[in-house]
Amino acid sequence: MKNQYLLLNDKLSISQTDELLYVNNKRSLMIPTKAFGILQRDLINNIGIKRMKAFFFRYGWQLGKEDSKEIGMDQSMTMLEKILHGPFFHALKGHVRAKVTRQDLQIEDGIINTLRFMGTWENSYEAEQHIHNLGHSDNPVCFTLTGYASGYVSTLLGEEVFFKEIQCAGTGAPCCIWEGRLLTDWQEEANDLLFYSRELPILQELEQTNEKLLIEKNNLAMVTKINTELTAEIIKGNNIDTILDIVYRQIKHPVVVEDIHFQVLGLKGISIEGYESSKKDFINYLKTNNSIINPTVTYLDNNTRLVAPIFLQDKRIGYCSFLYEDSTTSTNEIDTMIIGRLSSICSMLILNEKTKLESMERIKGHFLEEIISGKYPSKQEIIKKAGYIQLNLSGDYYVVLLSYTFTDHYVENKLTVHTHAYETVASYFTEKNINVLIGQRPDSLIILLPNNQLDKKNIEHSIHSLLSFLKRKVKNALFLAGISSKNSNITEAGISFEEARSALRLSRSEVPITTFDDLGIIGVLITEQNEKAIQKIIRGTLGNLYENTDHNKVELIETLYNFLINGGNLEQTAEKLALSVSGLRYRLNKIMDLLGRRDIREPEVQFQMMLALKALKIIGNG
Repeated sequence: MKNQYLLLNDKLSISQTDELLYVNNKRSLMIPTKAFGILQRDLINNIGIKRMKAFFFRYGWQLGKEDSKEIGMDQSMTMLEKILHGPFFHALKGHVRAKVTRQDLQIEDGIINTLRFMGTWENSYEAEQHIHNLGHSDNPVCFTLTGYASGYVSTLLGEEVFFKEIQCAGTGAPCCIWEGRLLTDWQEEANDLLFYSRELPILQELEQTNEKLLIEKNNLAMVTKINTELTAEIIKGNNIDTILDIVYRQIKHPVVVEDIHFQVLGLKGISIEGYESSKKDFINYLKTNNSIINPTVTYLDNNTRLVAPIFLQDKRIGYCSFLYEDSTTSTNEIDTMIIGRLSSICSMLILNEKTKLESMERIKGHFLEEIISGKYPSKQEIIKKAGYIQLNLSGDYYVVLLSYTFTDHYVENKLTVHTHAYETVASYFTEKNINVLIGQRPDSLIILLPNNQLDKKNIEHSIHSLLSFLKRKVKNALFLAGISSKNSNITEAGISFEEARSALRLSRSEVPITTFDDLGIIGVLITEQNEKAIQKIIRGTLGNLYENTDHNKVELIETLYNFLINGGNLEQTAEKLALSVSGLRYRLNKIMDLLGRRDIREPEVQFQMMLALKALKIIGNG
């Protein structure tokens, strides 16, 4: 061993010329490890551990590379012997005490088949100084040592060989343990090792960073310009088509805005027909990915879509989308910035339209209340005012009273419920382009529907479509409707309202729509003036069944009504009331007892009973 050190000492020929130090005829420096430790500390503090690691690794690589050149020229040694001299060079220069514990090198025909070295480092100057200046590290810190070994062996072999620490004294371990392999043998760690050996010089990185900042600056300027244009269009009161024109000119890709029900609110660069297939793909995508909050890229069968949700009052109300030609196209950052702004602009536009609509509906609702209350004695005055809101009330019309009740477990705020019901009905007529007047009462809505808005459909068909729509849109609710007779005198809207209210009292879940004409002659006979006389007739017809009405009698009255409605059919009535036939017979016997054993199967008795029960429902005491 001593002879080896003497041999190596010869190779480190130290001399002094003009008071300067030379090693192997190369000017050299003698620097205390403490000075290195200060450099190590300051670099970490100023450029960070990651960049410092790359800096020291490349510094060590260069040291190893220079030393390998000295050994590489010695033709008397094998390649393995040359490699094993590296640790001795390292030690002689005061870096570390190195020991090789495993050596495996197989070269055939100049090709390296196997290379793996392992060993230990003791008294690492890097680890000592890191502990002294910065304390123990969580990760290995001997970057010049691993760089030296990597550069030394790589230069000798002409192949990329990397050494790394498995254990480091800088973390508090008793010594450093290292391992060297070919770059290709490090597998998943190879990219990290290459990063530290080939990282860009800081000036080059600063240049690239500056270029990125310029790009960001230009992007920001472009988005700011678009934002200014979009804002100006809002101030001018322009619609969504104008907004989409500006966006389309910038991005040169189709733009689509649709509501939460996928109804297109606006589009540019694509036709409605051309969008249909993309729309279906998007709907299917959202069935399993319905949590989009921020701009998101979706890769669909027919295209790539950059989509941003539109929010209003913390509720998702629609989507903005940029469409790209195929599913492999990538989006750019500026498009993401633009679509985010477009989403906000659309939210403001929709809020503006919603506010205008609500204001108009409030005006129309107040106007309806005035008409029903009889404030306007002149038909011409009503027609004139209706013209201001593009409503023609010069012809026939109907009044519809719409009631709604909610299930017991439905606990949403009542005001929210009423507002939702009102907005849903209003949106239905808006979508159908039907101009009506809508007023609101507790748990009910009044609709004045001009006959000229029915588009040749009868009134029952139109209201049935409305109830079907409400059933889909408003959950946990039962909607019933009463429809007045057709009226041509708008000053009699109050009378039509009372007709609708009378008809509504006969509506039920099985038959949710009742017209005033369905009431027959009894609907015409009952007025406010003769209501007491009607009640007297009801009392005389129903006798004890009507007197001192309690819950049990109400149940019996309902049973009798259903029995008569079903034409006296026991099976149908029992099924309707969810009773057994024997249970129904028991109730009918009790009813007949209260009616003084009158035979409710006789046609005349049934007719009188039905008139009395309908009248009872109409005047509201049943």
